[in-house]
Amino acid sequence: MIQVFRAVLSEEAIAAAAQCMREGWVGYGPRCRRLEQHFIDMHGGWALATGSCTSALYLSALLLEPAPGDEVIVPATTFVSTAMAFHWAGWRVRIADVDPDTLLLTPGNVEAVATERTRAVVAVHLYGQRAAVRELAAYCARRAYVLIEDGAHRLPLPGEAAPSGKFACYSFNAVKEAPAGEGGMLWCADAALEPAARQISNLGLALDTPQRCSTVQHRDYEFSQHGGLKLRLNDIAGALAQDGIDRLASTRQQRQALARRYDRAFADLAFPDLPMRLLHRETDDSCLMYVVRVGKARRSALREALAHAGVASSVHYSSLSLHPLFLGQTELTCPNAELAQQEVLTLPLRLDLTSAEQEKIIAAVRRWAEAEARLKRGRAHE
Repeated sequence: MIQVFRAVLSEEAIAAAAQCMREGWVGYGPRCRRLEQHFIDMHGGWALATGSCTSALYLSALLLEPAPGDEVIVPATTFVSTAMAFHWAGWRVRIADVDPDTLLLTPGNVEAVATERTRAVVAVHLYGQRAAVRELAAYCARRAYVLIEDGAHRLPLPGEAAPSGKFACYSFNAVKEAPAGEGGMLWCADAALEPAARQISNLGLALDTPQRCSTVQHRDYEFSQHGGLKLRLNDIAGALAQDGIDRLASTRQQRQALARRYDRAFADLAFPDLPMRLLHRETDDSCLMYVVRVGKARRSALREALAHAGVASSVHYSSLSLHPLFLGQTELTCPNAELAQQEVLTLPLRLDLTSAEQEKIIAAVRRWAEAEARLKRGRAHE
């Protein structure tokens, strides 16, 4: 079977993780610190390597110290972790609809569901597309909302502008751009919040293990004023993620090339009167996922055709407006996201996807499209 996702680890990444294990320091330590420094060198501020992007989002939600009833606006089309991180941090989550073409959050979507209790907005760089963060940041600034960026699908490259949000959260999940099995990064420009973030992510202890063990006589455990959980990355994952970061410019070009090949192969299928259309992609799209839209009456047939050819497919994502936890928390429906849930389809796009495999996928899609066209012609002659 041709899988949708697969972690591709270089020999250098495997060697770095093995060296970490040989040295014996496998918890949060120097490799995590090096990874944090990469983000600091790019954008200033501070950075904290976390156990997942969800953990980074959760920390950002806690650091904002929500009062009872405070609301955060989250786009309907995103992975459930975006909303869950805030839900479990005590926020009331309001789900907003998305742009019908990009499936990204816009200021207009936020305005439609904002209330007097709104305090924060989460912008998601969905599928690797860059969200409209400048526009959202300007909108949020006018209303004194805090903007948080969920960059799980798009890591920053050196030379790019710093995040527009107060916080930016990134992922080193197994199927993301810098796969480490699991992991994340929290970035923030506000230096005053770093001590609390480090303490909350380390069970509320004032010192982390590298600090406590920096002398021959290890320092005693010291409590801070904060409670906390174990939310840190470990050095094995840090070594794997660092290799992905180091190779990011090259691997992103590989993904973009694969996406362009799909685009060329499907260009004549991507019109309103034909069965499939493509998501618009900018030149700086990370192309983490290759997502197409297929009429809801036809998507099942396409998935069956792909499965028959030995090609896996997936749906990203179910609309959060239909999640039982959030039903009724927003008076408006999310028609764009709910339609997308019935139409989007993710095709395989992996760094180790061979030309032969991609050609097999393209051929399966085109056979399905030709069958759909024959059906349409047959109906026209009835």
